[in-house]
Amino acid sequence: KRRKVAIALRIMYMFLNIYSPLANNGFTMATAGIIFLMGVSESITLSLLFSLSHNFENSDRDPSAEFRKTGEPICWFKSQVETSSTYGGAISGYLTGGLNFQVEHHLFPRMSSAWYPYIAPTVREVCKKHGVNYAYYPWIWQNLISTFSYMHKAGTGANWELKPLSGRA
Repeated sequence: KRRKVAIALRIMYMFLNIYSPLANNGFTMATAGIIFLMGVSESITLSLLFSLSHNFENSDRDPSAEFRKTGEPICWFKSQVETSSTYGGAISGYLTGGLNFQVEHHLFPRMSSAWYPYIAPTVREVCKKHGVNYAYYPWIWQNLISTFSYMHKAGTGANWELKPLSGRA
C-alpha cells in the first residue's frame, strides 16, 4: 500500500509541476523557465533544510573518533542524535514534511513524520537522562544562526587543531 501511495505522490508532483504548466501555457521558453525555476527553488529549499539539520555549532563531526582512540564500541543512538538537530515544532514539521525533526528521523527513519512532534519531548528526556547532547532550536532562525556560525568557523579554520590559516607552521 505504501508503494502505491509513493507512486501516486510522484505522479501528482509531475502532473502539478510539469504537465500542468505545459498544458496551460504550451511548450514555450517561458514555460520551460517556470518549470526550471520551480526545480531550482525546491533544490535550494531542500539543501538549506539539510544544512540546518546537520551543520550546527557543537555537532559531533566525527562520531567514530572515540572508537579509533580507545576501541570502545560506538553507540549508534548517540551518534545519530549528536550529528543532527531538531528545530521548531509541529507547524515547522507540517511546512517541511518533518525535515525539521532530523534527530527523530535518524532514530526512527521508518516512522511517519506526523508522529515526530509527539515523540520529540520523550527523545529529549531520554537523551538528557543518558548524557547525550540533543541539539534543539525552538525557532528556525536560531538554527540558521548556529549553522552560519559553524560554517564560518569551518571555512576559516577556526575550529581546526593545527590552525593552518594562521601563517605559522
